[in-house]
Amino acid sequence: MREYKYAAPATFEELFELFKNTEGIEVKVVAGGTDFIPRLSQEVNSIPTEEKKPLQIIYLGKLGLDRIVAEGPTISIGALCTLDDIQKHPIIKEKLPVIADTISKISGMAVRSIATLGGNIMNASPAADSVPTLIALDAKFVLKSEKGVREIDAKNFFVGPGRTEAEKDEILIAIKIETDNGRAAFVKLGRRKAETLSVANAAVNIVVSDGLCKKVNIAVGSVGPTVIKCKMAEEALLGKKLTIEAIKEASKKIAEEISPINDIRGTIWYREKVTPVLVERALKKAADL
Repeated sequence: MREYKYAAPATFEELFELFKNTEGIEVKVVAGGTDFIPRLSQEVNSIPTEEKKPLQIIYLGKLGLDRIVAEGPTISIGALCTLDDIQKHPIIKEKLPVIADTISKISGMAVRSIATLGGNIMNASPAADSVPTLIALDAKFVLKSEKGVREIDAKNFFVGPGRTEAEKDEILIAIKIETDNGRAAFVKLGRRKAETLSVANAAVNIVVSDGLCKKVNIAVGSVGPTVIKCKMAEEALLGKKLTIEAIKEASKKIAEEISPINDIRGTIWYREKVTPVLVERALKKAADL
């Protein structure tokens, strides 16, 4: 039987001290635990087939990372804010309505009341619904370790399924997003209306000036090892008028940029067909077409 240890540090000093004493043990940092607890329960109730290292569970809920703050054009969302609190927060609804809309499509009310944005990010699932929107909005992830604080662009943070650029002794403490005159949208396709993972999803953000597209970010999920920023489709729209025809032509390039797999939720063929459609819908929604 594996040995399980639990700690809930009240200060960062306590947290970083725990990180120092990890030789010979596995460490799992948790927030809401909506993904981790079911996996842990399955492990505890399974017949052990191999000897495993002791597991140190570290709960971050006492570190005060559950605040949403607006500083000028920058919105800072604490990594331990629950999805429900973010969706309902007046600052988010006013300044970043696409975040509230995205969260409304993640799982169901019971999960959103416990799950955190930081957890959805750090799981690094290619199907994570929050991530395409955060990449489209040019979000920055704020990481903290004993050495200090650093920021990484969301688009550069994910390196593979379950893998990020965060070091072993770093935790995500906040998500920073600049508000501007961009118009953003998120769309999702699942096997049912709610309580489901994405077969594919897409988020976009566009900036239009003098009738022309001056900036565009397009990100799609569940169609590759990480969420994919679609540079070819973006380049196809830059400097052009956002007409339905221009959007259709740009969206066709999505099929060249994704690398989906067959799984229980969908096939490669299906994802290659529907992802360009999702991007087209998101762009039309953002452009109000």
